[in-house]
Amino acid sequence: MPRQLTQEETLIICRDVGDRDGQVTALKEIGTLHRACDDLGEATSMHRQALDLAREIGSAWDEAQSLAGLGRCALANGSASAAEGDLRQALEIFQRIGAAEARDLFAELDALTRRPPGPAA
Repeated sequence: MPRQLTQEETLIICRDVGDRDGQVTALKEIGTLHRACDDLGEATSMHRQALDLAREIGSAWDEAQSLAGLGRCALANGSASAAEGDLRQALEIFQRIGAAEARDLFAELDALTRRPPGPAA
């Protein structure tokens, strides 16, 4: 059985062949992995790159996914106000395009805004 590519390898290949949709997907996934590993600086960088590319190619769904990733990074970094702004932008896009993710993101944002002030969990 052939070896599965890492997300970083996938990103390199997508860049080499000019697959911008694939690049956005890889950047978002790498960002999510870095956030899960508590490497918030790298996670934020990956989601920011994904956001910029999603906007360049006009992919609203990827734009919203990237904004949600940035919001989750901000929340993990203790910045609830920045998180709320990014998550609200993502929710607006998901709602506008009728994406299924809108419901879960609405609940996530609702929980964030109902949270008492203090350090992020």
